[in-house]
Amino acid sequence: MTALLGGAVAGACYRSVRTVRQVRSLVPLHEAPPSSVIPAVVTVVVPARNESAVLDDCLRGIRSQTYGDGDASALRVVLVDDGSTDGTGDIARTHAAVDDRVRVVRVDGPPPGWAGKVHAMHVGVEAAGPPGAGEWLLFVDADTVLAPDLLSRLLATADAVDADLVSTPGGPPADRSAAWPLLMPPGLQMIGENAAPDGRGSKAFAIGHCILLRRSHYEKVGGWSSLAALRNEDIAIATSVRDHGGVTRMVDGLDHVTTTGMDPFSQGWASFRKSFVAGTRQSVPVLLGGGLGQIALSLAAPAALAVGARRRRPLLAALGALGWMAQGVAHAHTARYMRAEPKLAPLAPFTGALFGGVLLDGAVRVLRGTVSWKGRRSRS
Repeated sequence: MTALLGGAVAGACYRSVRTVRQVRSLVPLHEAPPSSVIPAVVTVVVPARNESAVLDDCLRGIRSQTYGDGDASALRVVLVDDGSTDGTGDIARTHAAVDDRVRVVRVDGPPPGWAGKVHAMHVGVEAAGPPGAGEWLLFVDADTVLAPDLLSRLLATADAVDADLVSTPGGPPADRSAAWPLLMPPGLQMIGENAAPDGRGSKAFAIGHCILLRRSHYEKVGGWSSLAALRNEDIAIATSVRDHGGVTRMVDGLDHVTTTGMDPFSQGWASFRKSFVAGTRQSVPVLLGGGLGQIALSLAAPAALAVGARRRRPLLAALGALGWMAQGVAHAHTARYMRAEPKLAPLAPFTGALFGGVLLDGAVRVLRGTVSWKGRRSRS
């Protein structure tokens, strides 16, 4: 048992060190330089299904962008109403009526072989027309609000690091739920174990809240058509861009982007569950193994500390304490990045174990055939 605990703690330490390194590789958001050239066209695509509660704030944020210094031709917005049954379409049309840059496209769900969000974004790009020279695409979730200078700063950041795709998650709203301090740090760690912020891992990291992509590279990878059936579309598009010779980077733009998609706690739990069910392609063995492994690795350090103290094995107790500390440091780094609560870092083993429950819940729902994708149920 001692050897097993020691190995698990060593694994947890390795994960923690790797997490800290990945957080440190994130690119800070650059200041936008004074405009001295004709701005490139940026097409913003917003897929929206039953988003009436949040869409108005999202579109106001997009329309308020300072990019282009008043040049209306520099920014165009395509809102794709993806079969909404609430007031989403009405809200979008209200914005379009007062702003010529906004266009609303209605689709009644995806055709066979397409995931809903991917199809909506594909429709949005197609509705924008043929690609323009130097054009960028900005994909924004409907529950996301952009600060006025966000687009200018994202473009400046992409230019500074010579990236073809940059992405940033949204930060928490003022009345954030417990999902942020409890689920964000371990969730980010688990995603980062398979997807690298600098694009150098087995997969490239991106988060669907906000993705800025050169349209030339979008066309090069085959657009969303090449990823039609995937539901982990953010990591998939970043990985495809990377695999086709592009540069992808995760950016720290959380002070300029806000999302309500993780609130309340139940919604944050469901959001992570959806991401991991999609990322594992609804594999019950992978979800079960990942969930149980996450719980075991997370709790190994406190278990080693307790066993070592009880059995008077100082080396095991010291290893447990070291592992616990390492997990706390990793938690603090990810929490600071996500604007959560670093003060909960001492609870890292337990928040990590809690996140294992997200994967186990996903496995149970796949087995029951109750996996839901934004109101659409998928049966395995």
